[in-house]
Amino acid sequence: MSMGVKEAIAARHSVRAFARKPLTGDEIHELLEAARNAPSSLNTQPWRFKVVTDPADLAWFGTSEASRKQGWLAGAAAIFICCADLAHYVKDSQSAAFFYRDSNIITGEPMDGIDAYVAREAAAAEQAKFGACAMNTAIAEAFLMLRAVEMGLGTCWVGMFDEANIKARFAIPEGLRIVNILAVGHPDEPEVYPRKRKTMEEIVLK
Repeated sequence: MSMGVKEAIAARHSVRAFARKPLTGDEIHELLEAARNAPSSLNTQPWRFKVVTDPADLAWFGTSEASRKQGWLAGAAAIFICCADLAHYVKDSQSAAFFYRDSNIITGEPMDGIDAYVAREAAAAEQAKFGACAMNTAIAEAFLMLRAVEMGLGTCWVGMFDEANIKARFAIPEGLRIVNILAVGHPDEPEVYPRKRKTMEEIVLK
């Protein structure tokens, strides 16, 4: 029986030990396809992915130049450099707002609110734009991570990295910011520890 979404959510955990087995092109495509189908603010889809599989590059990710010597990254089958396209996020937001208003899909006060949001984002400082783009990129990554579980793969979100060095090594274009790097591969874990999660009473506001 195939794994459902509920089972994938329950099974997902951060994997830091991988088998020496590469990802196939089809597997990488499936993961990217899952991310591509994620929802986003005003359908802007600001996520961009650079997939790294070269052994020398993977080994570099485990050095102080890339990740403060998180050496286990060298064992991943692939590193996804997860980026947010700030410039296109603003342009695509403006295009979507124009389309909604011009087509009368959204009208009145809700449309005024969208226009105000888009104008605010266009005028915002880079860090504010990055926050909005990162939020959308994280949604796409969540889709990718759950698809990975369904495929028998493991992932680990890594937020400690040197953005400037990574952008330089892999020629990440100007206008893109790195949200995080994502290690992906076939799990080879000696033991999987239970995940600690807050209780329902702790997370639901009364």
